[in-house]
Amino acid sequence: MGALGAGLAARRAVLFLDTWEWRSRHVRGKDSLPVMATSPDSPRIDRAGLHRFDAVVATYNAPPERLARTVRSALASGASRVLIIDDGSVVPADATTLESGRGRVEIARQENAGPASARNKGIDRVEASLVVFVDDDDELVPDGVQEMAGLLSRLGTGGAVGARIHAWPNGRVESRPVPPEWANAALPHPSHVLRPIGLFGASGCMVRRDVLTAGIRFDPGLRLGEDRDFLRRVAAQGGLAVCSSVVVRVSMHEGGANLSSPSHYARRIRDHLVLLDRWSDDVAMAHHREATRWLINASAKAGVDRASWEALIGASRARGWPVPLKARVRYALG
Repeated sequence: MGALGAGLAARRAVLFLDTWEWRSRHVRGKDSLPVMATSPDSPRIDRAGLHRFDAVVATYNAPPERLARTVRSALASGASRVLIIDDGSVVPADATTLESGRGRVEIARQENAGPASARNKGIDRVEASLVVFVDDDDELVPDGVQEMAGLLSRLGTGGAVGARIHAWPNGRVESRPVPPEWANAALPHPSHVLRPIGLFGASGCMVRRDVLTAGIRFDPGLRLGEDRDFLRRVAAQGGLAVCSSVVVRVSMHEGGANLSSPSHYARRIRDHLVLLDRWSDDVAMAHHREATRWLINASAKAGVDRASWEALIGASRARGWPVPLKARVRYALG
């Protein structure tokens, strides 16, 4: 076995010992990438060949066991510390319920201000050279996160995203692979993060701390677009790697629990219009046009309120984009 093979074997042995329970329930990442040699300023790799990072978990009223699963997945994936930011939960998160942390879990609390504000508070506490964000109902995939870190290091980008799995309460699991033309490469243009596909969420993304020191933060004024806005800034500052391996298992919820559900379309429209004005280069506008058309059709079907509907239609027409006739008829008929 060569030096590279031995290093990979050591890394996987550590992951196996730390994630036996996790692996019994989840899908492993694939298409492994070798960990390349790094410069002194590159993200730190420990003796076992693991890329180390701080994990930031924004939480609000999460059941203790659910939050514990998220923490375990972060530690198994290589987190040196897990920074939990409690966004004003009725019952505050309690580190004593997170036994797997072994002193590596820190909790800070704030008045309820939304996930963007909570993540920003976590960023201010990051000490590692890398940070990974994960929602309190999602779980990181250990091998995938390590492969994503290796790709980021090899390409020298400021951040990275990877393939995802969407898991529903009824047991249905959907894969969200990366576009083949972007796989294991740097995103060709920062505004491609606005492409309306399920890839550019905050949960599971990785960012270098030296990029964040430039002042990049989540916009607290956005609730359904803050992740893409944040990643657009990261990509512009240092580039964004796209890893083909699955890096996060995203929990989907029935009804209105997910912010992307129809009950939140009015807020989604408001944030979409903010991004339309904020990012207006040619690449961004091509993706905005596609996203706007989808949102018009979805809003007509959901029966969004009149003010939101008119704002969305007005924005489309102001840019010379046609409004689908079927959507207009559907909304008019109620």
